[in-house]
Amino acid sequence: MNSRVWISIANLGAIVVAFYVLFEYPVYANDVFYLLIAWMVTGFVLLYVIRPRGPPAPTDAGASPFPSTGPVSAPLPSAAEPAGGLGFCIYCAAPIAPGTRACPACGHALPRW
Repeated sequence: MNSRVWISIANLGAIVVAFYVLFEYPVYANDVFYLLIAWMVTGFVLLYVIRPRGPPAPTDAGASPFPSTGPVSAPLPSAAEPAGGLGFCIYCAAPIAPGTRACPACGHALPRW
């Protein structure tokens, strides 16, 4: 196992020991609390310092960060199609014809996109 795993296990062990001392010896509660905070901060710093480092991953400067998905499966809306053609009312889910300005079931005015 690598050193980061051992540091994480040691941090968990320190938490367990601190809880044991806090419940069994409440006289030392303040000291144990501050020692635990110092231990955890030190552990997190060590985890950061001992992070794995390797050669940088090769990147293509001209490549897009988004993968190509190929041709679009749904056609884009044309100018001849009326805007806002969801096919249902967004308030009551009643089916409506595209281009309707108000829902015939609930009477709400439908948004125009």
